Amino acid sequence: MGEEVILIAQDRIPVGERLLEIPAGKRDKTDELLELTAIRECEEEIGYRPGRLIPLGSIYTTPGFSDERIWLFKGEDLESVPARPQGPEEVMAEIVRLPITEALRRVDDGEILDVKTVIGLHSLRREFGP
Repeated sequence: MGEEVILIAQDRIPVGERLLEIPAGKRDKTDELLELTAIRECEEEIGYRPGRLIPLGSIYTTPGFSDERIWLFKGEDLESVPARPQGPEEVMAEIVRLPITEALRRVDDGEILDVKTVIGLHSLRREFGP
């Protein structure tokens, strides 16, 4: 099957849709290392601990009205751990494994609309093709 990406399908009430997204979350403390946040969120949301994180860059999500900035990482050498969903959205979420090529096709076809996920997957295009 080749390389896979692990996404989360979860209901997003503000847009009234179930979206496919990469694991994401906020720092528990403002001084928490970005890498530790990424590892913790992967453990909580998808039940995997990345053994290695590759920085993919950072983006402002909506600079017209927010200063929210997110950092993107690619996780490799995944170790299975018990998932620890936090809050109702995560408890109701579904883990979705897709070949990277299929995830990229869904971006191209407009099926994946979450901006952090689109940017994160696009950053893998150089490595995994069109």
